[in-house]
Amino acid sequence: MPIQISRYEKIASLAALCLLLFACYQVLKPFIFDLLWAAILCFVTWPLYLRLRDWKLTANWAATAMVLPIGILLLTPFVAATLTFTEDINHLLQWLNQSRHVWPEPPAWLQSLPVVGDNAVAAWQSVGEDSSRLVNLARQYALGASSWLLQQGIGLAGELMHMGLAILVLFFFYRDGEHVAQHVVIGVERLAGERTQRILHIVRSSLRAVVYGILGTALVQALASILGFVIAGVPYAFVLGVIAFFLMIIPAAGTVIWLPIALWLLAEGETGWAVFIALWFLLFVGTIDNWLRPILISREVELPFVLIVFGIFGGLLAFGFIGVFIGPTLLATSYALVLDWLIRSEQQEQDNQANTEGKDC
Repeated sequence: MPIQISRYEKIASLAALCLLLFACYQVLKPFIFDLLWAAILCFVTWPLYLRLRDWKLTANWAATAMVLPIGILLLTPFVAATLTFTEDINHLLQWLNQSRHVWPEPPAWLQSLPVVGDNAVAAWQSVGEDSSRLVNLARQYALGASSWLLQQGIGLAGELMHMGLAILVLFFFYRDGEHVAQHVVIGVERLAGERTQRILHIVRSSLRAVVYGILGTALVQALASILGFVIAGVPYAFVLGVIAFFLMIIPAAGTVIWLPIALWLLAEGETGWAVFIALWFLLFVGTIDNWLRPILISREVELPFVLIVFGIFGGLLAFGFIGVFIGPTLLATSYALVLDWLIRSEQQEQDNQANTEGKDC
C-alpha cells in the first residue's frame, strides 16, 4: 500500500532541502572562487587532457601531467613575489629616503623639434617637478605605512594559498570531469527538459569564446611586451611579461606595466629607449586587443563588443579578478539565450500563421 505524503510533509521536505543547501553554501563560501578558477582552467585545457588520455595515460597520470605545468606556471610568480616582497619594500624605502632624486634634463633633440619643441620641453620639466613632489610625498608616508605593507604581504600569502587550493581542485576536476559533466547534464535536463542540449551548447560556446578571446589576446600582448622589453634591454623581461599577461586581461590596464618602465628608463637617462617603450605599447601592443579579441570571440558566438567590455568591467567590480571571465560569460550566455528565444518565437508565429492560412484555404 503506497504511503500518502501530505502537503505539509512536502513543504517540510523542501524546507529541509533548502536549509541543507544553504548550510553547504556556507561551508563552501570561502572556496567558491577557488572552485570557479579550477573549473575555468579545466574547461580551457580540457582538449589537452583528452589528448593525453588518447595516449593511453590513466586518468590519474593524465591529470598529474596537466596539473604540474599549470601549477608551476601560475604559482611561480606568486611564490617569487611572496619571497621577495620584504626585500623589495626595503629597497623602495631606501630609495625614497635618499637625499636627492634628480629628474634628467630634457634631451637636446626635444627642443629642436619644429613648432612643438618649446612646449615639449616645458611639459618635460613639468613632469619632473610633479614627480619630485610625488617622491617627497611618498617619503613622508613611507615609514608610517608598515601596517599597510604587512596587510599586503598577508594578502599576497592568502592569494598564494587560494591559488594552490585551486590547483589541487583542478586535479580532481580532470580526473572526475566526465562524471561531473554527466551529473550536470542530468541536473539541467530536470530543469530545462528537451532544450537542455541547446542551452548547454550556448553556455559552452559563450564560455569558450570569452575565455579564448580574453586569454588568447592577453597572451599575444604579453609576448609582444616581452619582445619590446628584450629589445629595450629591460631587466626581468620574462617576469614583466607574465605580469603583463594578467594585466592585459583588463582593457587599458597595460599602462600599469609600461608607464613605470618608461619613467624608470627616463630617470636612468635612457631617453630613446623610454620613448621606444611608450610608442611600442601605445601604437602596437595596446592596439592588438582592438582587432584580435573580436576575431577570436566571433569565431564562437556573435557577441557585440560593447557587451564584452561591460562584462569585463562589471564582472571585475562585482566578483573581483575572476569576474573578468564570469561577467562576459554571463552576458554572452544571456544574449545568446535571448536571441534563441526570439528566433524560436518568430518561427513559431510563422508556423502558426502558415497553419492558419492552410486551414482557410
